[in-house]
Amino acid sequence: MRKAKILATLGPASDSQAVIESMITAGVNAVRINMSHGTEEEHTATLERARAAAANLKKPLAILVDLSGPKIRTRTLKDGLPVELKVGEEFTITTREVEGNGQIVSTNFSGLPEAVEPGTRILIDDGAIELIVESETATDIMCRVEVGGWLSERKGINLPNTPLPIASMTEKDEVDLIWAMSKNVDYIALSFVRRAEDCRVVKKKIKELNKRRMGRALLVAKIEKAEAIENLDAIIAETDGVMVARGDLGVETSVEHVPVYQKRIIEKAVANDKFVITATQMLQSMIDSPHPTRAEASDVANAVWDGSDAVMLSAETASGSYPLETVQTMARIIDAAETVKPGELRKPVKFSQPPSGRTSQALCKAAAYAAKEVMTEKVAVFTESGLMARRLSSIRSGLQTFGLTTSIDACNQLALIWGVQPMYHRAVQAVVDPQESIGNVTMMDLSSSVGTDATAELLMVGETTLLEAGVVERGETLIMMAGRLSGHGLSSSVIVWTIGEEIPRR
Repeated sequence: MRKAKILATLGPASDSQAVIESMITAGVNAVRINMSHGTEEEHTATLERARAAAANLKKPLAILVDLSGPKIRTRTLKDGLPVELKVGEEFTITTREVEGNGQIVSTNFSGLPEAVEPGTRILIDDGAIELIVESETATDIMCRVEVGGWLSERKGINLPNTPLPIASMTEKDEVDLIWAMSKNVDYIALSFVRRAEDCRVVKKKIKELNKRRMGRALLVAKIEKAEAIENLDAIIAETDGVMVARGDLGVETSVEHVPVYQKRIIEKAVANDKFVITATQMLQSMIDSPHPTRAEASDVANAVWDGSDAVMLSAETASGSYPLETVQTMARIIDAAETVKPGELRKPVKFSQPPSGRTSQALCKAAAYAAKEVMTEKVAVFTESGLMARRLSSIRSGLQTFGLTTSIDACNQLALIWGVQPMYHRAVQAVVDPQESIGNVTMMDLSSSVGTDATAELLMVGETTLLEAGVVERGETLIMMAGRLSGHGLSSSVIVWTIGEEIPRR
């Protein structure tokens, strides 16, 4: 089973149900809906097609909604035509409404003049054009062109290492978040994160809008600002997971530091039980070519070796000419990279970390050690919200993990998590007295001691689920674990279980 997952952005090239089905079959585990483009109606239709595709294939699929965040951009140009900015020339960015030309252009951010001073670097179009501020007024910023190029309409503006007085969430993001939560998506990605408070605010909103019985949509903090690197530990502590957003990160800091930051972000995230997605230009050349460059293949492999839960495709699948071929290529690269055993790369992170004092960590470490002792690479985890499966995944022990759950939401959400193969199973029928049924029961219900028969039945259901999926055989030994499960057999426990034999009792 492939352990690192594939997250594909949907767009004009890939938002039909047929194409989505083909990409899921090729290896896509999660899809991204980019709220920077399209209307709410279009996003709703795309989301419905993605879920229909997954349902048709009977496969779990995680949905990630990427909020736009504040975008500082240039405005329009005369006749909509690009203009050339030449090195050494003067160029003005203004908050006034003007018709743009080769000497001046408007911006959508009214606070820009207050944020700059003489000497400030301004990058336009992902750094393709570079300006140096010479002076400013209340509305205008007079610059000198340091790196020239052709300027088109509505291009992004970046100010590396310059703090901006702007919130991470815009009014549009507020509306988009309400929409996303109403659609019960699995992940929310937040742009423009600079400090832990940015995550805290959005996480609170997610909890307020949550409608799930167990669990909620998980927050992904996009690390793309220099300030986020400075506050990385605090951000990781507050968020559920992170995205290494290498595009803006390379513009906001420097290209040569991106690989350094990537490794640092991934290592810190995994060490703190947080999932991590590596994104941007992973197979960029496949937007126009059916084959990647050798450097791109190495880039994907290194992201896998670094410990990424998922690697992300952006324009490659959203607007590229070869969305299916790109997914197939990424899947092959991951498969090849994973022939290198974890032990050949590094000691599992968790075992070198100080004790956390958490029961869940003790159980996960015990499962990894038990698997090594009985020489199995398989562990099955009963989980309702998906939390215990995520915790086990974060050890990066190399175990093949089956996340057994009665929650369709948890099943879909776990599709993005490293090394976890989510599996839905039916709820058991718990009986306290032969004459009195108490209805369908899940693990959380079992914590109220409804009787040992329910626990035994749940274990048998788990065994049947694994056998029917063809992932285990009778007589095969694996590790079984669970957190809040009472009765005999499992109770915050790790056990060695041989398929087909009598249920272990404690």
